[in-house]
Amino acid sequence: MLDIKKGQYSTEYVIIIGIGVGIIASFLVYVTFFYGSFASSSSASQITTVVNNLAKEVNYVASQGPGSMQTFPITIPLLQSQYSFFCGNLIKLQTTTELGVSKPAQNVSGMLPLSGGTFDAFARNENGSVLIGLDFSVALIKQSYSISSSTLFYILSFYNSSNYLTGTAFNISIFSTGGVYLTSVTGSTGSGQVSGSLPFSFNPAKEYVVEVYPSGAGDYSSTCITG
Repeated sequence: MLDIKKGQYSTEYVIIIGIGVGIIASFLVYVTFFYGSFASSSSASQITTVVNNLAKEVNYVASQGPGSMQTFPITIPLLQSQYSFFCGNLIKLQTTTELGVSKPAQNVSGMLPLSGGTFDAFARNENGSVLIGLDFSVALIKQSYSISSSTLFYILSFYNSSNYLTGTAFNISIFSTGGVYLTSVTGSTGSGQVSGSLPFSFNPAKEYVVEVYPSGAGDYSSTCITG
């Protein structure tokens, strides 16, 4: 009889422990799902706020006419540079989990950071488009591109935050708007201005993203070209 009772106690003990473990596991799953969803929502809200704020600044300087400029602080999460760019009047920023898209009233190009953080930025209206700059060693890159005979021809001017030309090494990469890498070239300039060419296979009906990475600057420039 004593052995039977011991067996019953053991069985009941196992059942109680099993129920307890089940309750704890369910609670952990709930907490993980809840806070995971909250973190995702927060990230989505942050990236949407960033693109909307950039669009607001672009629209403001566009409404003020050529030569107008506005400075502003902006907090940007760590971006996937291959998928984050300015393209015509499209601003597209992407993290590892979230995407933010906005379309200001004016074409925009300029600088985006390679790391997350809060940055001093400016938007400047020049020649019918708005340039975005950041307070890095290379704050702004003015660009001119043309395509002929399957070759991209470029003219680049690198400026610091005081609007003076600055020399640097750099890399130019071409991507599809879907983020597919196509080709790249490296170069350097001591004067802050440089021209060159980059052969690549292109489709005249498509847009391509050109990204310029100044060596060690902490940011990169992006814009769109049409084949």
